[in-house]
Amino acid sequence: MAKENVTTEDLLKGLSDFLHLKDEQADSVHKKVLKENGLDNYSLTELHVIHCIGEESMRNLTTISEYMSMTRGAVSKICSRLQKKGAIEKIKLADNQKEIFFILTTEGERLFHAHEVLHQQSQAKWSALFEQYDQSEKQAISRFFVDVINRFRQS
Repeated sequence: MAKENVTTEDLLKGLSDFLHLKDEQADSVHKKVLKENGLDNYSLTELHVIHCIGEESMRNLTTISEYMSMTRGAVSKICSRLQKKGAIEKIKLADNQKEIFFILTTEGERLFHAHEVLHQQSQAKWSALFEQYDQSEKQAISRFFVDVINRFRQS
């Protein structure tokens, strides 16, 4: 099969179409999946914070903000909401009463495991897509991802 030339305009159109479709579908699909799993009371960001805490069993504001690439203030607000919803609680260590850590409650553990399942399902779909490409195409895709991420970080 002969490969056709792809112009920069073709790539820009494809990128634009992808981003628009991603935004449209992400909202509807995420809302549907969250509702099906009893998670519709939580935003995706809240679920990612729960995931972050659940991975290490306890974390402080600094480690959560670094993991999430968010400000400490934003993470503090999210953690306050999650506390009110009963998903996490604050603790202080006996030997360090100054530093506050967050741990998952029973509800938080349930959310953590449901979120893990959602991640596994998403990864399985993307893995199936990536398997359609040969190694040189995967290398080009990987290079594109690295370049895009670096571009976002420079902004």
